[in-house]
Amino acid sequence: MGIEVCERLSTMGIAVNFVTYLGGTMHLPSATSANIVTDFLGTSFLLCLPGGFLADSLLGRYKTIAIFAIVQTLGNSMLTISTKLPQLRPPPCNATLTSKCKQASGFQMAILYLSLYLIAIGNGGLKSSVPGFGTDQFDENDDKEKAKMAYFFNRFVFFICTGTLTATTVLVYIQDEVGRSWGYGICSITMFVAILMFLSGTKRYRYKKTLGSPIVHIFQVIVAATRKRKIKITSDIRLIV
Repeated sequence: MGIEVCERLSTMGIAVNFVTYLGGTMHLPSATSANIVTDFLGTSFLLCLPGGFLADSLLGRYKTIAIFAIVQTLGNSMLTISTKLPQLRPPPCNATLTSKCKQASGFQMAILYLSLYLIAIGNGGLKSSVPGFGTDQFDENDDKEKAKMAYFFNRFVFFICTGTLTATTVLVYIQDEVGRSWGYGICSITMFVAILMFLSGTKRYRYKKTLGSPIVHIFQVIVAATRKRKIKITSDIRLIV
């Protein structure tokens, strides 16, 4: 739950007002700034597919959460540094003379993109694994544990909403009034603490064996259907049966 709150803080903290940072500090056009943010959000959700594949087929959910949480922490840390160091931002300019503002250099944008997409990669792995790993802790065949599972998911959704609300109010206020680096630094610190809390329960968790990803089965059906697309179906019902 702690990791999920931090994931919400990072994602929504960028989605809500990062366009103003790109335009006001990095001096990018409004359309370019909006595209960068929407591409980041779209990538975060699309990467849930490979993240789920890794968790179901190769790494397991526990390792996937641990690895991708660390990746997201690295991305948040890089974003904190990017918004803090003057060398990673273009020089400030007069707000009334925006046409003469110097845009961010290729190197500065590369660092920014790297930090954003590390966060997106982390989001993809966490979104696809955290709820499933929570489900693994309960036995659906046990009525008492089944009730506890419902209790867990009620709290899980509450924590998601709490993280989103905090990001769009408190975190955005800190970014705008105190400093961007402070806002993203808080995300980095809280995620690091959440990772420690998550790892502290390693010996107490229940682990389920990886059974393969349903994505693989879907592609197998598509391939089989494609290969057999020209096969004629007989009208003899006895042969079909």
